[in-house]
Amino acid sequence: MNMLEAKCPICNKRARVLDDMSRVVCDCGYEDEYDAYLEKMKDRIYSMVEEFMLNGQDKI
Repeated sequence: MNMLEAKCPICNKRARVLDDMSRVVCDCGYEDEYDAYLEKMKDRIYSMVEEFMLNGQDKI
């Protein structure tokens, strides 16, 4: 069976998503509920977009 993987928000390496989609676990010690992981990654993406937008306005 193929294991679902996710990007670890701590070390940026591959983390494992448990078969029941309940938790994300990484060898670096990171472990969180799947829904909490999704929220962290969503916040991370929003921060990256906001930073990009702010940096882009400096050039206008």
